[in-house]
Amino acid sequence: LHQHVTVMVTPPARTADRVKQSLMYVDRGNKRKLLDRLLSDASRTRILVFMRTTHGADRLYKSLIDAGVSAEGIHGGRSQNARQRVLNAFRDGKIRVLIATDVAARGSDIDDISHVINFDVPVEAEAYVHRIGRTARAGASGESITLCDGDEYKYVQEIEKTLGMALPVDRDHPFHSVEAEDHELRAFSGDSKTKQARGGKRRRSPGATAGGSPRK
Repeated sequence: LHQHVTVMVTPPARTADRVKQSLMYVDRGNKRKLLDRLLSDASRTRILVFMRTTHGADRLYKSLIDAGVSAEGIHGGRSQNARQRVLNAFRDGKIRVLIATDVAARGSDIDDISHVINFDVPVEAEAYVHRIGRTARAGASGESITLCDGDEYKYVQEIEKTLGMALPVDRDHPFHSVEAEDHELRAFSGDSKTKQARGGKRRRSPGATAGGSPRK
């Protein structure tokens, strides 16, 4: 072709440089306990938690409210007026934790979100990029934390393939699941370079058992 023009409708997925990303392996049954531990850190001031389904988002934000957490939720099951009211309260700092699905969160433009927590790993890699892009806006820094059980690692693989990088693994929490991480290590058996990129040999965190539950 001569003097051709390239039009890129969907540019390659790219995450913001100021977002600190981490991956935590945890059994499905311990995800809520790990979330409670993450929320107990007062330095996490404005948190956006992503769920995969409307039912899951609805159940989680209501249970957090019952536990005394300043939380609300937006999903496709709520009216547009209700979603806008919640977004305004979150933007104004009246709500600390917002539980959202991907559909409901699209189009939201809120600055100063300190943390994005992927309670459920998104099925599509592009959704991951969109999710963590809610933090580190307007020149600020931010952090994203993805909670992954063994069955969700196939989605993590697609995310890493799209990003062209391995997500840093954080094992320093009492609910680290060796079994969930074994699912990942089996997929990379014999690939020493990939294992090294993931932090080398796996280890148990203090207080964790092979099943991921804390020692009593």
